[in-house]
Amino acid sequence: MMKRLTVLVFLVLAFCLLTLSAYSQGQDKTVLFQGRVIASSNAEFLPLAYIFNPQAGRGALTDNFGQVDMYVFPGDSLVISYIGYNKKYYIVPRDTELVHQVIIPMDEMTTMLREVKVFPHSSEEEFKQAFLAMELRDARQRDNARNNLEQSKLNIFALQAGMGASSNFRNFSDMMISSQVNKNFFSDPTLALTNPFAWISFIKSIKNGDLKRKDYKKAYELMPKENLNRQMFLRNLKSN
Repeated sequence: MMKRLTVLVFLVLAFCLLTLSAYSQGQDKTVLFQGRVIASSNAEFLPLAYIFNPQAGRGALTDNFGQVDMYVFPGDSLVISYIGYNKKYYIVPRDTELVHQVIIPMDEMTTMLREVKVFPHSSEEEFKQAFLAMELRDARQRDNARNNLEQSKLNIFALQAGMGASSNFRNFSDMMISSQVNKNFFSDPTLALTNPFAWISFIKSIKNGDLKRKDYKKAYELMPKENLNRQMFLRNLKSN
């Protein structure tokens, strides 16, 4: 009885070992995965597409013809990604041969953009007329828009606008030049006409050609530009 029991236990253990050996051999069998990644719309090859195996923790890139060769196990799940295309998932069949060849089509990624309205206005004047003819919900808003676009009010707004850096500098330079040239004759209009020394200085400045000098024009070379920001000012300062 003991011998039969011993033989039975030995047979059960041998059967379990054979089963585990066969199972382990099936899991250790690697498969050469040869895939070609193409675009589903025009069958164009997709180079540098990334095929990633999450179970193994490694991946590979396709060549210029969309071909990739990598070793996988039967049942592995592969993730294929490419810029501008939706991700694709592929499961390696468990009953595959040692070399598994497959073509993987990729679908382009579609992005929905917001609606853009284009108005058929060929000029600014046509746009103004269309804008004024537009029916608004509130009559007061329509009247305000019409009044604000009147040419007389636009002229007033233009006159009220301040001068820029260039205009201010030119005005200041003109005032300084005028005061330097006429400082002896026009410093005091009441006394200048009756002061002989002022007349002598004025006639002498005319003979010396002070009124014909063009040195003041060099000052306009240093005139600041319109819309000058901090970066442009520092760049000009370094160049000088």
